[in-house]
Amino acid sequence: MAKKPKLLALESLRGFAALAVALHHFRYGSLLSENAFIRHSYLMVDFFFVLSGFVIALNYANRLSSPLDLASFQRRRFWRLYPLHLFTLLVFFGIECLKYAFEQKTGIVSNSPAFVVSDASAFFASIFLLQGVALNQPAFNIPSWSISVEFWTYLIFALTIGLLRLRMWWCLVLAGLAAIILLALEGGQLQTDPIFAIIRCIYSFFLGAWAASMQVRFPRKTPTPIAAGVLALVVVAVLGLGGTRAEILLPPLFALAVVAVANLHGDTAVRRFLEWPVFVWLGTVSYSVYLTHSIIGWGVTQVLRFGMKLPTQVTANGDTMLALDQGLGTLVTLVAVAVVLAFSYLTFRFIENPFRAGWPFRASGVLPVFRTGPAGTFSDPDRAEAATREQTRGALWPQG
Repeated sequence: MAKKPKLLALESLRGFAALAVALHHFRYGSLLSENAFIRHSYLMVDFFFVLSGFVIALNYANRLSSPLDLASFQRRRFWRLYPLHLFTLLVFFGIECLKYAFEQKTGIVSNSPAFVVSDASAFFASIFLLQGVALNQPAFNIPSWSISVEFWTYLIFALTIGLLRLRMWWCLVLAGLAAIILLALEGGQLQTDPIFAIIRCIYSFFLGAWAASMQVRFPRKTPTPIAAGVLALVVVAVLGLGGTRAEILLPPLFALAVVAVANLHGDTAVRRFLEWPVFVWLGTVSYSVYLTHSIIGWGVTQVLRFGMKLPTQVTANGDTMLALDQGLGTLVTLVAVAVVLAFSYLTFRFIENPFRAGWPFRASGVLPVFRTGPAGTFSDPDRAEAATREQTRGALWPQG
């Protein structure tokens, strides 16, 4: 008998977070994006880091005992992240080429001239997944900075918890040290500047990993009112703390929310809501949503500016924003989201999924795991394994 899939609710939360980040970048004058929560939803990146730490620790904390294990782990993470990252990088390189050709033909230079910020050094930094570590400002596909720092944080996790065999409470130590640095040098705000970006990732990722160890050692079922209350508290905290020095308090709250949702007890309304097939599917394509939404946003903006001749305005921080009324802005936002979801389906199917097992679509020792759930049958070697590991994780987890 097939085991009942787990963690589908977390899959949905990942999807909601990715959609919030997309709306954060869709500045079309709609209340869907021009509200306090979405203005602060850059913090959903920290939620991604926490959730990644939780899932990675749940799956791999006891499986990284040799250099070969570490190499296999890092290879899996590479094939999980890199193909879609490379695709979006090449798309934005093509966009820069189009901008350059347009500038040469018309003499009109955009607010961000071709190959000025997104130059050769930024391109090669992105090729080697160093854009979040080495660049002074984001370039090409801006959201990909987080993919860069997460990849190297995976390596730090594998080295410390795997090869060095540090006990899991060291995750809390590393998270604490990262928090101290952020408090001392950034005043508690979560920044994306070089160096601070990876410290930001280490802080949230290792909080998630420590939360996973606590869940394993002290398993508790979460009553539905508590889980719903924690999720509501997350929304309120993002509204109130986002953009302030107190936003450093959000990753611990995200970790609490992840544990609460992962341990939801019984067939309750909250669990049924979070495991609704549409939401689970959104979580399945969330990586594509996160990495491709900037492509769609750029395309929609160009169509509206140059195709439909709609006016623009420059915001206080220098960004160019379309000056649309509320109704048209909402319509454009909904259309943009729909296009992102359709495009994400295609990139998930033809880029993400085929390459998960490595090149050419298969790597030794890395076989896709399939599960059947409310969203249908789909594959994810890491999340599917998390779904079936619950019965044995207590015996296998390293104590500490």
